[in-house]
Amino acid sequence: MLRKKHEFKPDRTDSGTLNKLYITKKQRLSLLKWFLFGLGLLVLSLVQDVIMSRFTILGATTDLVCGGIFLICLLISVDSSAIFALTASVIYYFAGFSPGVHCIILLTALGIFLNILRHNYLKKSFFSVVLCALLGLLAYELLCFFLALFVEQTSLPRIGIACMTCLLTGAVLPILYPIFVSIGKIGGETWKE
Repeated sequence: MLRKKHEFKPDRTDSGTLNKLYITKKQRLSLLKWFLFGLGLLVLSLVQDVIMSRFTILGATTDLVCGGIFLICLLISVDSSAIFALTASVIYYFAGFSPGVHCIILLTALGIFLNILRHNYLKKSFFSVVLCALLGLLAYELLCFFLALFVEQTSLPRIGIACMTCLLTGAVLPILYPIFVSIGKIGGETWKE
């Protein structure tokens, strides 16, 4: 039998719309990982501004978003941490949570420096990541304090509040560490040591 030229052809059945995007499974998992990291920082900023800002200990409160940014930077590769720290600090500034525009430079530079330090000189462990994040928080809080002191927005006796903020945030880091480590394992292990 000869077929007619204009014979009816049924539509093709595709298995879903994701196949049309040409995204591999590894790319989907990578997008999920970055989405969850962003969602984690959003939750930290909400907890910081809604709950933790109401409680002070000796005039200080936590700085959860900065602690989260440092933890995530230390758990991913150096090149990814540079992009992440810059993006997260810009969003942190424009969201209105940061103390000033200087947080973009400080969070990015400290995040990259600590990641290089941790990857080159320290082994992969809970203690090394939390210690580096705590050092980053201390440096960030003190640099923010001295910048505020330079522009006469604060006085020198309030340096204890900056150190107390670092200690209070450092007390939360061990709770955040397993959450961010489990998110970082989505799509494969990032550490190749």
